[in-house]
Amino acid sequence: MEVFQSLGTQFDFLIGAFNSNQILSFASCKQLGTYNVCVALSRSYPLAKKKKLSITDLYNEKLLCVSSGDCLNIDDFRKNMQMFYPQIILEDVGYFYDLDTFNRCEEEGCLLLTLDAWDIIHPSLITLPVDWSYQMPYGLLCQKNPQNKLRNA
Repeated sequence: MEVFQSLGTQFDFLIGAFNSNQILSFASCKQLGTYNVCVALSRSYPLAKKKKLSITDLYNEKLLCVSSGDCLNIDDFRKNMQMFYPQIILEDVGYFYDLDTFNRCEEEGCLLLTLDAWDIIHPSLITLPVDWSYQMPYGLLCQKNPQNKLRNA
């Protein structure tokens, strides 16, 4: 959060996913596109041999996921999983991921809900697409009320 709070002082712009209510409370955004929601897992995990996962591959698996209440896209994802796929074990990891989150995925041998843009974020994890259509918007983030020269850029 410190990085996002530095918008307008240390940084003019950042590129990233921006569907967090916390981030949007003090940042403005210009959407550039969407990231695909994927699953990260250890390279040694049996599912890592697949090119693409199906939802049934996730049955009886622990899927680490952003906690509910901050991100509308993830909240919708969680509701759908709980309603239609209760065989998938969702576990909250807080509102934001850090290095410990990715390390935990690798160390515990569980799955992590992630974005395709983060596919090389951890050397021991592989990111695989899943047969679903969940996406997350991304774009340029800047301070909530940017100066005129930034607003017009």
